[in-house]
Amino acid sequence: MGKVKHLISVRDIRKEEVEELLSLYWEFKKGKRAKLDGDVLLFFLENSTRTRLSFEKACRLLGLNTYYVGKGESSVDKGESFYDTVKTAQALGFKAFVFRVPFVLFPYEQYLKQDICMLNAGDGTHQHPTQGLVDLFTALETYSSVEGLRVVFIGDILHSRVFRSSSSLFRLFGARVGVCGPKSLIPTDLSPFEVERVFDSVEEAIEWADLCVWLRLQEERFKESYVPSKESYFLQFGLTKERYAKLRGYFMHPGPVNLYVDIDGELVYSERSLVLKQVEAGVYVRMVVLYWVLNG
Repeated sequence: MGKVKHLISVRDIRKEEVEELLSLYWEFKKGKRAKLDGDVLLFFLENSTRTRLSFEKACRLLGLNTYYVGKGESSVDKGESFYDTVKTAQALGFKAFVFRVPFVLFPYEQYLKQDICMLNAGDGTHQHPTQGLVDLFTALETYSSVEGLRVVFIGDILHSRVFRSSSSLFRLFGARVGVCGPKSLIPTDLSPFEVERVFDSVEEAIEWADLCVWLRLQEERFKESYVPSKESYFLQFGLTKERYAKLRGYFMHPGPVNLYVDIDGELVYSERSLVLKQVEAGVYVRMVVLYWVLNG
């Protein structure tokens, strides 16, 4: 990595760097404030609530100017490449390029050579680094340590960039990772993620896990029919009241939640839910990441 820092994949950051980010996270949560100069482009070709708003708020809290470009608002729709878009933003003087795109940005080595900080806010089914940090830091706040913690991801593993980011960070800090979902929605090769257990039964997964992370059924990425129906999926893999009563610990969901598909609507903000804690952590995590990449 050169003088300009980037965050495109969690696999590019060392444990020591994550610990540095965590230390900054605690400082910002305790009231630390810093002011940075410059312009940040939020380039979102997919819809977003939590990630977009937390990045925008984080920028403003740091004194950064934000410029937002959404789907249908750029020359990408005219055929311009993503790389040319990045080069244009750099020429316009932007310090950071926060992007959310529907495609997988891989390989991405050419972007690491740019003089504009590249921050991945979600690329296709590939990575969502800041959400991974949100999940890890929320778990560390709740459990103090994740060493040996049994974390199971439940649902659409196949299309989940959150799983690919969060699971890697949990493993980096010594957690044990499991997955549970329809066989059609679990990747055939889980070896890159060091998954310890694969469950067909949610009941067995809940009995094993200290922390459950439900994932959204991402129908917008489906190229075929992966589940018979949303109703049958919820009955087999969703968080119902009966399953909630058997939880050994807390549960997470990166949002947005598909009610009565992923989780029973009455449980989203229940006592064992960390959903709003994840949302709250999102602003601080993105402040920390922006400060880290822009402040050297």
